[in-house]
Parts: sequence; structure tokens; C-alpha cells
Amino acid sequence: MTPAQTPILAETPFPEWAHDIERARIANGIAGMSVAVVHKDKIIFAQGFGRRNENNDPFTAETVAPIASQTKAFTTAAIGELVAEGKMDWTKTPVNAYLPEFQLKDPLLTSQLNLTDILSHRSGIQDLDLSWYNAKESRRNLIKKMRHVEAQYPLRAEWHYNNICYAVAGEAAANVAGVEYEDLVRDKVIRPVGLTNTGFSQTEMSKRPNYAMPYSARTMEEAQSGKYEQGELDRNYMTDAPAGDMYSSVLDLAVWARTMMGTGALDGIQILNKESIKYIQTGHSVMTGTRRGPEFGAVEAYGLAWIIDTYKGQLVYRHSGSVSGYRSNSAHFPNAELAVMVLTNMDHAQLPIFLPYYIADSLLNLPKTKDWLMDVAVADTQDIYRESEKIAKGDHLPPQIKNTALSRDLKDYVGEYEHPYFQSVFVRLESSMVDKDGYAEHGDIEQGSKSRLHFQYSTMVAQLEHYHYESFRAQLVDFSLEAALLPTFTTGDDGQVNGVTCDFLGEQVQWTKKN
Repeated sequence: MTPAQTPILAETPFPEWAHDIERARIANGIAGMSVAVVHKDKIIFAQGFGRRNENNDPFTAETVAPIASQTKAFTTAAIGELVAEGKMDWTKTPVNAYLPEFQLKDPLLTSQLNLTDILSHRSGIQDLDLSWYNAKESRRNLIKKMRHVEAQYPLRAEWHYNNICYAVAGEAAANVAGVEYEDLVRDKVIRPVGLTNTGFSQTEMSKRPNYAMPYSARTMEEAQSGKYEQGELDRNYMTDAPAGDMYSSVLDLAVWARTMMGTGALDGIQILNKESIKYIQTGHSVMTGTRRGPEFGAVEAYGLAWIIDTYKGQLVYRHSGSVSGYRSNSAHFPNAELAVMVLTNMDHAQLPIFLPYYIADSLLNLPKTKDWLMDVAVADTQDIYRESEKIAKGDHLPPQIKNTALSRDLKDYVGEYEHPYFQSVFVRLESSMVDKDGYAEHGDIEQGSKSRLHFQYSTMVAQLEHYHYESFRAQLVDFSLEAALLPTFTTGDDGQVNGVTCDFLGEQVQWTKKN
């Protein structure tokens, strides 16, 4: 079965959908997107909106784009096939029995963690995404460094999202199968299901004739007026790829939805193991227990790469994905035989999250309680932009203490700063062209040069400006991300700089200066 053979209705029974979605795309500031709706094993709507690149090529239903964290569902499905073959199990065997390189600082925790723990985000291990950001080392070598990682929460006590744990599970499964992770997923899931426009990495995606480029905007207002910046594809294959480096089209995701709603069966043929799919779609961790809107259930549960919820009495399996310049979402309503798949090339956009509820209200004749497209999605997207602006402006930083001076020469801060599992920080002293007032220029005003400190982590580089005492402000800029950091240098008993500490995008990290 291939996407081209999936039955598609010649005419959608809801012609107003296209108008409403296009209006919502503009109101939510999205450059391009695609939507597919499956009902009773037929695609009843499949359409693209807006543009996929700066050439104004249209974003179509055939356009491929990164699906980010929706990759996790493919990882768990592949593992489920190994479980069905008796080569792995969900709860009895510790993960490090499948991958001896995986060791945590606590040997007891290492001996207890099973696949279900790490795939349902109940491991207690903190999110370590930035430690692997654009790392040049292999996945196996990065996993070896986890022997320095301590759990932040008790095992199985709370739900805490963790991408790197998915990388561990994917690598463990590959080790058991004796193949590369990507080949495992292709052999066990992609090819058997018949997904012809689904694969790994943005580099591979760019070889397709119809792919979406990433976009961003500085503010919601600029996004709504179409003032986008087109980014570049990420040519660095993600080290935690099992958590989020696949691409697909909404037509392929429609086939995937039919397979998942069929508990692994497609067109009457059992392709994926039925018991494994049932286990994957069973809640293993409680995500939220707080009061929610009347449209939703009292709690959300997390299965293995699927959020399990209810919407106005309808069971929903869903999962979104976000990576620089892209956002996606799939929502399956199995009891109604309905699935909605959305791809976009704007990562701040919240429309993909709420569009399935608009479709469900319309198709299933549910009571309309909110305007999901023009009110809820727009408000949530605006909140994302405002929060991003605050992070960029440094509203989270402590108040600056005025009139404080450096206690040492700039050269004393220069060096490499190491961490057991985060990548090294490099502080360099470089000359910049400056104008007569001492501000850095781009060479058009040649008043002289001034030495400035620069902070580098992985591929990200920022100039350091003295803030107060031993703290410097670093304006970290990456596509679709800008954040103000406050690296603070520490001093040893000998009076020399011996480290740097920083709240690194939500994670407090301490690096030690290399001798």
C-alpha cells in the first residue's frame, strides 16, 4: 500500500474547510502548511496552503517537511516489532542489558530502568537536549557520557519529557537487531507500511523534489503580515535522531494514521504486531492532573510516543513535533475513524495543535465551544512569540548592578571549559572593529580595534559584554531562537578563574576550566 493508492474523495464534503484553514494560516502567521484528513479509511481532505520556499513554490499535500518528535512513534513501533519477536521486552529487562554503554551515575537506577520507563518519560532523568546539540561525536560516545548523569526526580514518580532517552532506546534496539537505527525503522516500519515519502534527516529530505524550507519571524505581527525570514536546512544529522529527525508528507502520515488506528493493520493485512501497538497506545505515565477545559478529559496520559486524551467524549491519540523552523501534529480519533495530520514550516505556530479539534467539531457534529482556529490558536501563538521576545530581551536575567568593574584582565577568562557530559565552552579574545565611541562595527568605520570576549558552545557563538562583577551577557542567536544568557565566571582558592556557570536555556550548568 502506498500513499497514491490510498482512497481520496474527489470532492471534500466540507468545502468551507479550505477557506477557514487559509484564513487561519494568515491570522496565525504561517508561511506554508499542509493538512490531510482521514475518515473511515479514506482521505476526505488533502490540501496545501501558502508557500514552501522563497521561490513561492506552493506548499502542497505532497510536500515533505520534518516531523520532529512525531519520529518517536516510529521508534516505538520498530521496538515493538523486536518485542514481538522476543528479542526485547517492555518492562522485565533493564535497557543497559541491551546497550551496555548506557550507564548512569547511580548503578541502582541503571539496573532498574526499562524500555517503558524511558519511552513514557518516567525515567526521572532531566532533559539534556543541549548537551547533544550539533555534537560531532557519535551517538554511542555521547551515550557513554551519561555515566555522569544523575536523576533529577525519583524513578516513575513524575512525567518529564526527555529526547535523549529516546536516542538511548533507539540505539539499544539497533544494537539488539545488529543494524543501524535508521535501517531498523525502515525495515520494520517504513517499508512494510508503504511510506514512500518518509525518511531521515533534512539532508535526505532536500533530495526530494517537493520539500519545505524553514521560516521564522521576529514577532507575531511580522508573521501575520508575511514578513518571514527563510532559514537554511540543518545539514547536521541529529545525534538524538530517534527522538526527532524524520520527515514525511501528510499523505504518508495519513497511511501511518490508518495503520495505527487499525492497531497495526492496513486494508485488512496485519503489518505491525497488534499487541505491541496496543501496548504503545496504553497510558503508562500521567502527564497532567490539573483542572482542564471542559472539552478535555480530567487527565492526559502518555503511552509510548503517544499522548492519550479525550476530546468531547472522543478518544484521541496525538503527538506534535517542533524543530527549528517547523511544527507538525497528528491527532487520531480511533473510535470515530478520524485522523488529522498537519505540517507547517513555522515552529512558533500553534495552529497545528488546535486544527484537529476544528475538524472534529465539524465532521463529528460536536458542540462548538470555541473558535480553535482564529481565537485559541492565535492567542497561543501570540503567547509563544511574547515569551520568545522576553527571553531574547533578557527579562529573565537578574537586575544589572551598575558601576561594577572587572577584577581582572580579559585574557584571564580565555580558555576551554569542560563538562562531564555537556560539550565544552570556548572563551576567546578577539579583535573587533569599533567606532569612535567604542561600539563594534562591521568594518565600514575604521577607528581602530577593540578586544572582546566571545562565548562558543557547539556551533553557537556570542559576544560577551560585561554585565556586573564576574558576569557577562551573551546574546545567543540561532535561526528561530534568540536568548540572552548570563555566563558567570568562578574563582578558585588561588584567585584564578576556574570555571563558568550559566542558566543555559533553562538548565543550570557548571563548566570547569581546562588546565
